[in-house]
Amino acid sequence: MQLEEAMSFVKDNVQRLLNTEDVILYPVSARSGLKAKLTAKSNVGKLNDLSSSGSHNGASSFDELEKFLFCFLDGSTIPGMNRMRLKLETPVGIAERLISSCQTLVTQDCRYAKQDLAAMNDIVYSVDDFAMDMETESLSCRRQTSSLVETTKSRVVELIKVKAKAEKLHLSLKRP
Repeated sequence: MQLEEAMSFVKDNVQRLLNTEDVILYPVSARSGLKAKLTAKSNVGKLNDLSSSGSHNGASSFDELEKFLFCFLDGSTIPGMNRMRLKLETPVGIAERLISSCQTLVTQDCRYAKQDLAAMNDIVYSVDDFAMDMETESLSCRRQTSSLVETTKSRVVELIKVKAKAEKLHLSLKRP
């Protein structure tokens, strides 16, 4: 009774949610189905009537679902082949779209990285040019400063000589 109520509830809600009248339910008990399969496997070669088993309803529902799935996905029929192709093509199609999207993003990131690299190379060349200009200017300033120091040094030496001569002259004039 509970099973019939549960099935009725599920069927009504599925029909309402999917807006369809064509709903087939397979109430299954995985435990009963497994137990029936194990019992059948252990009784291979023996005559065994599963209908005397208390789990027959669960096992037969599971068998019905299994038969439906095998028929639905049967590769030996055209509809079965189409269903299998659809089932297999769907994830492959999704994977192809994801790969294409990723490839587009990677290509775009690569293009941006190349642009950034070109900009950085321009900055490095500019800094190198500036450094060379500064070094050239620095050498020029050092030469000019060195020249000024030498000129000043020569003048100071000349002044010292002139002063020394002037002092000698001054001393010689003071002597009577």
